[in-house]
Amino acid sequence: MYLSDYHLHTRCSSDSQATLTQQAEAALAAGLREICVTDHWNLLDQAGNRLPTVYSWEASLKQWKKLRSRWPGALELRLGVEVGNGVLDPAAVDASLELPELDFVIGSLHSQSAAAGGRGIFTVAHECTTKEDGAAILDDYMDMLEELVQTRGWDVLGHVIYPLRYIPEEYGLDLRPWWDRLAEVFRTVIAQGKGIELNTTCGTTVSQWRDVLALYRDLGGEVLTLGSDAHHSRFIAAAFPQALELLQSLGFRWLCVYRSRTPLFYKADS
Repeated sequence: MYLSDYHLHTRCSSDSQATLTQQAEAALAAGLREICVTDHWNLLDQAGNRLPTVYSWEASLKQWKKLRSRWPGALELRLGVEVGNGVLDPAAVDASLELPELDFVIGSLHSQSAAAGGRGIFTVAHECTTKEDGAAILDDYMDMLEELVQTRGWDVLGHVIYPLRYIPEEYGLDLRPWWDRLAEVFRTVIAQGKGIELNTTCGTTVSQWRDVLALYRDLGGEVLTLGSDAHHSRFIAAAFPQALELLQSLGFRWLCVYRSRTPLFYKADS
């Protein structure tokens, strides 16, 4: 099987100490044929402060160029980036993505909207004290998701279920109250020839994806990447067997890799 991990981080992300060598060697050990390094470029920090709207590619390019040909025929290394809250300045994001070597862009929402204060969803969700607090986070998140899909600076939507990672489970929240809006987001994604990812969150969230993926598939969605979100080498390809089983049970035939921001399809069961 041609299997790839299309969401992983290295020390070029502020929240990872992993080297690209460590991530690549872990990928080889896991039987992967391809990885795409997608280090963070966030436009807001956890406190809601604005971050640079020009991305410096120097460190990412340096490590990728050094290693891209190290494992010929065994492991393909591709260059990507994860843009967090690119809705804040779509034109600036587009300008920084004009890089010939760039293959892939994840569009993610790690923070609240500017109108809601812009603080990190991780931080705000851990401060929830009521179910209503959690629902407010999800409502704001859907507002931003609808805005994000109208921009150009992404190829797949990253971890669509992101707030549910951190909102207390005892509130029993999911995305069902926003189902019609999520369906409209997916219709926009599909109409643009773009996609979403199944992000295993280092192996912890596969089961949470079933209904969201079923909705995407029912609407005709086929562009799909698989990523672990590994910030440490031990999480490369985490829970991929379970993820593949889920995808096959839902009728997904393909997984995607990217070349120059264009998806290539390979069979999910071969």
